[in-house]
Amino acid sequence: MSKERQNRKRKHEPKNKEDVEYAPKYKFRPFNEESQAEEEKLSSILFGGASSFLQSLEEAEQEAGPSSPNIDSGMGEDDSSDTGEHGRKPAWVDEDDDGIEVGQALDAQRRKLPSGGINSRSNKYSKLLKHKFVDGCRYSKWAVLNNPNRGDSDSDADIPQSCGFIARTTNANLPPSLLEFKKVRDLNCETYSEGPYINSVEFHQGSTVALVAGNGGVASLFAVDGKRNNKLHSVAFERFPIVCAKFTQGGNEAILGSRHSHIFSFDLLAAKSVRINLPHGLTQFKKFVVSPDSQYIAATGKWGEVHILEAASKERISILKQNSEVTALAFNPSGNMLFGHSDSGEVTVWDMNMRRVRHKFTDEGCLQGTTLALSSSNQFFAAGSAQGVVNLYGVEDVLQHKLPKPRKTILNLTTAVTDLKFNSSSEVLALSSVEIQNSVKLFHIGSGTIFSNFPNFGTKMGNIGTLNFSPSSGFIAFGNRKSVVSLYRLKHFKNY
Repeated sequence: MSKERQNRKRKHEPKNKEDVEYAPKYKFRPFNEESQAEEEKLSSILFGGASSFLQSLEEAEQEAGPSSPNIDSGMGEDDSSDTGEHGRKPAWVDEDDDGIEVGQALDAQRRKLPSGGINSRSNKYSKLLKHKFVDGCRYSKWAVLNNPNRGDSDSDADIPQSCGFIARTTNANLPPSLLEFKKVRDLNCETYSEGPYINSVEFHQGSTVALVAGNGGVASLFAVDGKRNNKLHSVAFERFPIVCAKFTQGGNEAILGSRHSHIFSFDLLAAKSVRINLPHGLTQFKKFVVSPDSQYIAATGKWGEVHILEAASKERISILKQNSEVTALAFNPSGNMLFGHSDSGEVTVWDMNMRRVRHKFTDEGCLQGTTLALSSSNQFFAAGSAQGVVNLYGVEDVLQHKLPKPRKTILNLTTAVTDLKFNSSSEVLALSSVEIQNSVKLFHIGSGTIFSNFPNFGTKMGNIGTLNFSPSSGFIAFGNRKSVVSLYRLKHFKNY
């Protein structure tokens, strides 16, 4: 290194190192003894010193006195001297908040809200946001100003409700007009092999399992979760197009019927199927229902006959009769009555204990009946016709009159009604027709209106041949004639 460079480097060094003092990096050095005493006093107040923290804090407040403006006791200021809402001043105010209207905010965000009320475009946007926050979060009791009971009855669970853990209050009853739903993965997304025509979709009552069967002769079991819907098992039957399939209420057996004179009983636990020949005179098993107590199986026959089989042995124990061809069957929730529609518009009610006709009535305006459904609450009875009309009755009305008046006539379908189902809470009636694509509606029973947002505009559901609700109405499934079972999550219902 050259001398010239060494001299240039030394210019930055102090001539006498003893003249430089290096203070410890993290040590606080008070300016004088008064500051040192103040520091020790504050340290004693904050960290306890020889006595406890609360005792030191009380002593400090007494020394400062109530009139001292420089000591913050942490108890808040006197409400009597403040102004504004609830006698308090806001900590911070944005002058732009009061100038923005709802219409301006929505245009800037490129979104829309239902018109009217709090959503009026001339309303203040800040009021809309406050309204939505209060509606979602509510007010915790501990946050209400000037509340005499503040802090007395608050539970620990009430505090975090405004800290990100919002507990929304939900209505017990399903609201009308708009339905909250979500399209999830197709129920048979892992197969699509049950047949071009999906004829049966059944949900197991005791577990999250669904059965899908079609005219391809394949029956499949799926684990229903809405995300994967994994296939559990599939069984194929040669030259046996499955027209109707039902779980027995015991849950260990599925009965598969066709246009043949034999059926198959599929054991879910053993994953084995057994062929069973039908009783003499019963040549097909295309339309049948299982009683709620799994004691009986009722199947349509020829010339207005209804064959009653014992569910366990599959042996026939009785034959019921009506005047014209039976087009649909349905048990009431207790299983002591069987309803049968006909191609003449007359409905017959049989007493299952006596095994004879109990009552007959005419479905108003019906020329040819196609479907029946009874609600699980035993309040409502629905009948569909080939003309696309669905009549909703009270069960008491149809049992007491031969010409009952429907409580509601639903005219939203224009072709023959293929399927009718009530949900588990008897709040929704689903109706569909297979003759036109997307011909499916969900009817809100309480308000007597159709959900206007289902199905969505542009939804391609195909020709719906069958539909069903899960046991607690958390899901609804639609089987079409292109091998697909569409599955929707109904958000109002929390359970499967």
